[in-house]
Amino acid sequence: MTQASLFTTHDGDIVLRAGAEPDSKHDFRVHKFILSLASSVFKDMFAFPQPSDQTLNERQLPVVDVSDPPAALDVVLRLIYPGVEPPKITERKTLSASLLTADKYNITSIYPTLRENLKTFLPGDREPLWAYIIACRFGFLEEKKQAAEQTNSEHFLHLGDREVLQLVSSTDLFQLVEFIQRREFEGRSKITWHLYPTNVTYKTSCEHKGRDTQYYYSQLEKEVWEAFFFNPCLGPNDLFAVVDRVHDPPPGCDPLPMSGDWYSEEGDEDDKAFKCPLQPMTIRRKLVDLADVLRRYNKELLQRYFGGV
Repeated sequence: MTQASLFTTHDGDIVLRAGAEPDSKHDFRVHKFILSLASSVFKDMFAFPQPSDQTLNERQLPVVDVSDPPAALDVVLRLIYPGVEPPKITERKTLSASLLTADKYNITSIYPTLRENLKTFLPGDREPLWAYIIACRFGFLEEKKQAAEQTNSEHFLHLGDREVLQLVSSTDLFQLVEFIQRREFEGRSKITWHLYPTNVTYKTSCEHKGRDTQYYYSQLEKEVWEAFFFNPCLGPNDLFAVVDRVHDPPPGCDPLPMSGDWYSEEGDEDDKAFKCPLQPMTIRRKLVDLADVLRRYNKELLQRYFGGV
């Protein structure tokens, strides 16, 4: 049985006509027995005598109009029919509509499969706020926590499907907003605290002036903060990459003028040898410590707001 002919078989005994708009209607010729086994809603529906004026199709099969999107109903049917290969869901809209359709007909048996599909959008989802809302709506606690970790305040401005906000409770939404605000405020404070104490007044014969040194640190702090804002799970290598985005300090540092050499683990770890108040190896060690601090803080905050999922 091909994919195209799956729900057009002649032995089907009922037609589900899906689609809310007249030009989007699609007929699925299916079997009452299979629907009844999968759904208590369909089972109760078929238990009642059908009205004599019920709509029939050209083959005299009863037609039931449903408002579900055809793509979502197709996914649900493929998941409840035995021996059918599970569909691959690549669109967020299709996944959320499929979950809502399964919920409408109380087909909870396919939740685990749809939940696994949701996991494919994590991590690295460009719309983690959408994933958070869907996870909240259907009680997927692990995915809720993962999505919350990846969400930042900017995602609220770029939510592709704003109608999905209707699916989330004010309590869950407030929980996420409070978590993000706390993480961003405390994260900024920790970044400032860990970078600021670096000795920028070390007296050496270097052409860098105090103002230039302070500017370098302010730029470094700014870049580290932006990296943390977009990726709270960043590690040491992520922070080392941040260093490359900071403008090199003025020339004249003795003996290594290139920033790439400054942060090489193979270099001399004695900052005094660099004769520079920027103390490159000190910065490197501080970035390693800072990455560990931010990771532990993020984990503790997730635990506090979303529990030990």
